[in-house]
Amino acid sequence: MNYYHLTAEDLAADDDFKAWVCAPTPEAEAFWSGFLQEFPERYYQVEEARLLVAGLSRVASTDIPDESERVEALWQRIESSRRGRGRVLPMPRWLQWSAAACVAVLLGLGVWWLRQPVSPGQNPSLPRQDAALWVESLSAPNQLMQLQLADGSVVRLCPNSRLRYRNAFSGPLREVYLTGEAFFEVRKNPKQPFVVYANGLVTKVLGTSFRIRARAEDPTVTVAVKTGRVSVYPNQPSHTRDPELRGLVLSPNQKVIFHRNAATMDKTLVEQPSPVVAPQELQQFLFEDAPAARVFAAIERAYGVDVVFDEEMMADCTLTINLTDEDLFQKLTVICRVLDAHYKIIDAQVVIYGKGCR
Repeated sequence: MNYYHLTAEDLAADDDFKAWVCAPTPEAEAFWSGFLQEFPERYYQVEEARLLVAGLSRVASTDIPDESERVEALWQRIESSRRGRGRVLPMPRWLQWSAAACVAVLLGLGVWWLRQPVSPGQNPSLPRQDAALWVESLSAPNQLMQLQLADGSVVRLCPNSRLRYRNAFSGPLREVYLTGEAFFEVRKNPKQPFVVYANGLVTKVLGTSFRIRARAEDPTVTVAVKTGRVSVYPNQPSHTRDPELRGLVLSPNQKVIFHRNAATMDKTLVEQPSPVVAPQELQQFLFEDAPAARVFAAIERAYGVDVVFDEEMMADCTLTINLTDEDLFQKLTVICRVLDAHYKIIDAQVVIYGKGCR
C-alpha cells in the first residue's frame, strides 16, 4: 500500500498501522523505519496518527461500561470518512456527545504535544528518529526568533512558526522542515545543498537568502528570493523521474506561489523588488533623450529582471526623464505613460506593450 499521500486520519484507520502502534513487531518496526527514512517529511502525519491510535486504544482498554462500543463507533466514523463513499448514518445523541468529548481530548493532547519544542532526549517514540540528532524550535505568537544552525546558516523564524532541523548536518543534504514563515540566510556549501520542506513544496539552494511562507491553514506556499538562486518543486517523490525536473529556478526579486491542492506553481515578481547591484554600482535613473532600449537595459541590470519589448517598434522612442527615487513598478508606470504603452508581469518577466513612436 502507498502510505505517502495518506492523511493522519487515513493512517489511523489503516489496520496495519493500528497493529504497529498497538502491538509492534520487528517487521512492522523495520517497515515504518524505512518509510520515514525515505520520506522524512511525513513525520508529523505519522506521529499524529500514532497519537490518535494510541489514545483510542487506551480508552478502549478501560473498564468503563460500553466504552469499547463507543470507541468502535469512532473507528467506524473515521473509516467512513476516509473511504468517502456511502451514506454515514447519524449517531445517537449519547454517542455524539461521547465521541465529541473523546476526540476533543485526544486532539487537544495531540496539538499540545506537536507544539512542544523537541530537545535532545525528548524525541517521540518513532523509529529512526534519534533524539540526539533533531531539534525543534517553536516561536511564540508575538515572537520573532533567530536561530543559527550548525552550518552557520541563520533562520529568522516569524511568530507562531516551527522549524525542525538537525543539531549537526551530515550526509549529502542539509534538511530542515518548516511550518509557518521564516527568512533564511544559507551558508554556501555546493557539496551539501540546503533543502527546506514546507507544506508540500521543496526549496533547494546551495547558498542564498530567501523567505518562505507556509502556514498550515493557507492553501498556498510562497517562496521569495532576495539573493542567489533557488530551485523549487512539488514534494511528490518518484522512483522513475527526478522531481526537481518538474520545478522552477528562481532568481533575486522572483517568487513562486505553490497551490497545494492542485500542486501547480505560478512564477512572478516580489511585491517590492530591490536593486541587485551594489549601491556604488547603481546608476542614477536620469536620462536625456535616451533610447527606450537603453532605459530598459538599465532596469534589467539594476533589478535583475528581464524586460521584453518590440525593439523594432520602439527603435525611435526616446525619453528625457528622472526616475532615481522611484521603485521598480513606479519607474515602469511612468515610462509607459510617456511611451503610451503598458506592461504586464508574465512568468517573472516585464512585458511592454505599445504602438511605438513613429
